[in-house]
Amino acid sequence: MSNQAMLPLETEPQASQLREHLREVFDSHAFKGSKRSQQFLQYIVEKALARQTEELKERSLGVALFGRSPSYDTGEDAVVRVTASDVRKRLQQYYSEHPSAIRIDLIAGSYTPEFRYLPIPVSTLSDTPARINIRWARMGAILAVIAVAAFGVVWFMKADPASLQEALPWSALLQDGRQLQLVLADPDISALQELTGSEITLADYANRRYLPNPEAYSADMQRTFKLLRGANVAAADAGIVGMVSRLAAPGSVRLKINTARSLQLSAFRTDDDFMILGSYRSNPWGRLFEDQMDFDFVRDPKTNREIIRNKKPQKGELPVYVPTAGGWDAGDAYAVIALVENPNQAGKVLIVAGTNAEATEAAGKFLSTPAELLRQLQANGIEAGGPATLFEILLRVRTMAGSSRTLEAVAFHRLASRAAR
Repeated sequence: MSNQAMLPLETEPQASQLREHLREVFDSHAFKGSKRSQQFLQYIVEKALARQTEELKERSLGVALFGRSPSYDTGEDAVVRVTASDVRKRLQQYYSEHPSAIRIDLIAGSYTPEFRYLPIPVSTLSDTPARINIRWARMGAILAVIAVAAFGVVWFMKADPASLQEALPWSALLQDGRQLQLVLADPDISALQELTGSEITLADYANRRYLPNPEAYSADMQRTFKLLRGANVAAADAGIVGMVSRLAAPGSVRLKINTARSLQLSAFRTDDDFMILGSYRSNPWGRLFEDQMDFDFVRDPKTNREIIRNKKPQKGELPVYVPTAGGWDAGDAYAVIALVENPNQAGKVLIVAGTNAEATEAAGKFLSTPAELLRQLQANGIEAGGPATLFEILLRVRTMAGSSRTLEAVAFHRLASRAAR
């Protein structure tokens, strides 16, 4: 099965606009105190504008910016990683204090900046009806979410909310009088695993054991770990938050938004519905439901990236799907959309997870496109307005320079409820 749909391309600022914006960023309180962070951000922005992203690797940056020898030990000398982390923190501070139509993002684990232009002003989100009760779990993440959530509204505005509300998964999740909890990914925990080459289990994450032996690392590395405290919010997640907020507006659905690190296991022992964003690497809470799913995120030790294992291959499907694109790369990425049950509870859980941020964002766009969503459901015997059938979709996403170009549904599995097993 293969149904392909073109996705709208993101609008990027022009080089002249970006350079002017960069001057404003450097003149701000957030950046004035650090020439090193200014020089680092200036360098990577210019390289990205020149399409020389192949030079934005840790070793290359260490040589070009910090005078390191080409053979220096990046494992022992974390100057590039520490500086990049400082730049991320300063950018987050800047945008929390200065809402801007132009954004420069540096995703955790990457040294290639992303440029975004937000055509809708940030204040647009204030028009959301007051009956939507959004409780923010971590106040430090509020402005970061709002600043980019407007971008999610841009690609949602073409959707017909009434059509979407009649289709799964929304017909199961957006029921009047119920609460839907959104669990945002933890890009900091993904970055920590990238830095250390480790893999954090759900048990460790739930018990807040993010690093078994922090004293085994250098002082610079330990300072970096302290910065990765789980307060950052992925831009892809913020766009999906904006979409869900608009979709829920006509009814009396209550929304509660949580960062992954703010939760404990007990938070899922409720009859609320949940929407979990991000793969296991960036949101370990998804592992609570992996036994119900046919598509499983597995870390490839050779590349330290996630691949997707197909536990129950059907005709024409592969047993393993390997992405060729990391963050800001050209190539194929994959995303999983799964509607499953919350064991021993009455609510449903929607998993939206990609092998990179672009794939997660593309999955959100797919869920906001009535024609494509309904076509996939109907092609597999699920009618709008019918019972809350559990299902799983695997999407292949073609990406280039941080944007999703097209997506293709390569597999659709109907899942059995626990009562039917």
